[in-house]
Amino acid sequence: MYKDELISQTIREVTYPKLELVRLAIPRRVYTTMHMNYVAESIIEIFKNREKLKGLRIVKEAPFLRHFTAVLEESD
Repeated sequence: MYKDELISQTIREVTYPKLELVRLAIPRRVYTTMHMNYVAESIIEIFKNREKLKGLRIVKEAPFLRHFTAVLEESD
């Protein structure tokens, strides 16, 4: 967890980054090339359909590690 995230969680205010980035962490020696091809194809399809996809917003969250148990719903 980064320092600004910790401060943000303590104050309980939402701060939005300048860039929306996704980190894809892949454990070594677990997935095959076929797995990675599937992931790449899925990301490409999501990118192609990005205009049709809606964002999600958190409607319920835990006080810590909210990304594991958050309840989401589509935003407008």
